[in-house]
Amino acid sequence: MEPLKEIYSVDWVKNLSQIVTQVDSKIQPEEFQKKIFDSHWKKYELKERINRIADVFLIFWNLPLSKIEPKLLRLIELLKKNGVSDFNFPYIFVNDIVTKSGLNDFETSMRVFEKTTVFSSAEFAIRFYYQNYFEKTLKQMEKWSKHNDAFVRRLASEGSRPLLPWGIGIPAIKNKPEIHIKILENLWNDENEIVRRSVSNHLNDISKIQPELVIKFCESRFGVSSDLDKSLKHALRGLLKKGNEVALSFFDYDTNWKPKNLKLDLKKKKVKIGESLPFQIRFGNPTNKKTKIRIEYKIGFLLANGKYGTKVFQLGERMVDAKEEITINKTHPFRPITTRVFYPGTQNISIVMNGNELIQSEFELVKG
Repeated sequence: MEPLKEIYSVDWVKNLSQIVTQVDSKIQPEEFQKKIFDSHWKKYELKERINRIADVFLIFWNLPLSKIEPKLLRLIELLKKNGVSDFNFPYIFVNDIVTKSGLNDFETSMRVFEKTTVFSSAEFAIRFYYQNYFEKTLKQMEKWSKHNDAFVRRLASEGSRPLLPWGIGIPAIKNKPEIHIKILENLWNDENEIVRRSVSNHLNDISKIQPELVIKFCESRFGVSSDLDKSLKHALRGLLKKGNEVALSFFDYDTNWKPKNLKLDLKKKKVKIGESLPFQIRFGNPTNKKTKIRIEYKIGFLLANGKYGTKVFQLGERMVDAKEEITINKTHPFRPITTRVFYPGTQNISIVMNGNELIQSEFELVKG
């Protein structure tokens, strides 16, 4: 799979330059492209490429945001006429342009973000305003949580997350995540799924800092609709993986239940990086009644420092009949991925049911 940074291909930049010259005839496509593709371009990672594109715009538009605003909105208008849809990640640089030119102008920045976030989310850019205008930004986000556009409402939740991936850290949010509860209360049952998903992710962030706050938020909100129950479950996913008894009880998982004759059979004891580990689980329900179970497996990945990092993977949820015998076959891939480096050596795998880690086995991961 090609690295995400390659979305900014030569053809993509050429197409952008043709639109830019329609916005500002003083910018020649060839000159714009030449400045983008500087001597460091090939070495730039994704965020560096986004930053470079924004910087090149500001080489030509060395102006305050109030003067750039009409050009930026015209650029978005022309891009949409050329088939670019709203909420389009590659164009997230438009929000970097806002931040770089307007950080000293809060009111204008907020006015522009309200429009640009619909085209490409301003969730990362808004963090700089939290850094510089915390209380004003908080009030703006609360106001946006009642906006008529779903993408603006999403910004109110997503941009204020305590642990936003790729976003700059805001200690005042991380240390006091309850400050955004009002926003989450406004949006948790939003009509738009993209907003509800953001709220779930926001709550999951909080659960890593103040789990009791998320449990309190969710416990009285079940039963309105199946869609909202799914959103609340997604919000609690981190606590469910950790085996939090209260979170598990919300979904009728009996944490005292134990399987009968649980067996974990690894089909290989040695796995090459790039290959997969097939394994089988067998167990029975020892009770005389149907039982709801949540089945997961946890892999302990060997790290560079010799310690282990664990990750939990779902095997599913099911109702098990009285005295039923169950067999589950699963294959876990060890293909190289950008988010994990595999280190050869002893790894482990364990089976978790209803939050309880029950059985573990080891295997060797070797170079392919």
